[in-house]
Amino acid sequence: GPATMLAAVVASAALSWAPTLLAPHHAPSLHTRHAPVTALAAKAKRKGGKKSPAAGGGGGGGFGQKAADVAAPAPTPAELLKKSMELYDEIKKDLRATVSDDDDADDTPVDPADDYSVTEYVVTVRLTADCASEAADAFSDWVPVCIMNLKSSNRADTRQLLPQAVGASCKEILEAGCQSVTVLRKAPRTSVEYAYEPIDSYNSHVYEGLFSRGDRRAEALEALGVGAGADAAEVKRRHRKLMMELHPDRFVGDEEGAAAANERMIRVQQAYEELGGGTGGASSAYAGIGGKARVDFSDALDKGALSPLGKRRIGQDLPVELEGWRVGVFPLEPSVSQEFTLRNVMAK
Repeated sequence: GPATMLAAVVASAALSWAPTLLAPHHAPSLHTRHAPVTALAAKAKRKGGKKSPAAGGGGGGGFGQKAADVAAPAPTPAELLKKSMELYDEIKKDLRATVSDDDDADDTPVDPADDYSVTEYVVTVRLTADCASEAADAFSDWVPVCIMNLKSSNRADTRQLLPQAVGASCKEILEAGCQSVTVLRKAPRTSVEYAYEPIDSYNSHVYEGLFSRGDRRAEALEALGVGAGADAAEVKRRHRKLMMELHPDRFVGDEEGAAAANERMIRVQQAYEELGGGTGGASSAYAGIGGKARVDFSDALDKGALSPLGKRRIGQDLPVELEGWRVGVFPLEPSVSQEFTLRNVMAK
């Protein structure tokens, strides 16, 4: 009868709540795949000192309650860069191994796992012309921020891989730049452009030139006839005046004078470019460093080729012998990046 039914319901409810009533301070057992969630929750409890109230009753066995999925926090840019630096060091060891193998080369067949190459590049960043950030002037032209090494099969086309490697590593590349020039953190990521250059080209055309810049700058000032404190407007006026004075039309019938004027005109133009005045036909002052002999600078990479930005590629998880590849990032010395941001600001 009704009384019998009511007794059955009460008995069933008592059984369903029994774990909670008998062991209110014990969490329910979880499958192995939920173990990290349990560890995170325990850590949070120890840190906070208080237990969050759970819906449905005591320690976790309440009617209708589900275990909450706790997502692990995403790594910070600094953590990503640190991990990439470790991978860079590993790839660097592989580079030394390939050099050693080349020295000891013989006719022994190469193991597919050892049939790889390691190439190194300097990655530069700049901001688009429409960027209104506080970092706009400092990054109005290219600024080298890091070295990137790429390990891939000898059969791979590195020129096709490079945009993917840069796109996958953009968070690490930007963090390298931010650690050297902190104002870059204020720039919107959608305004950042990327370019690369083989490290040998960078060393011969850009880095070595940077160390001799003081002497070359002094020579440039002397060639233009301006003082060390001359601003950009004064340098421009002086350059224009000298180019007019040395124009070939002023030396018609004077072959000796025309030849001397031509030599001086070349020196004046080189001095003007050294002081940041001209790009020598290049897309920017940075791209113009080294003149026509510098042919391996990529200039701005197409956004489509870089996409999806900051996302890991399938090739990074494949074995290298199966068309996989690895990429590492290591920051340049901050003084190098700062030198170029200063140059950009002064050119404004």
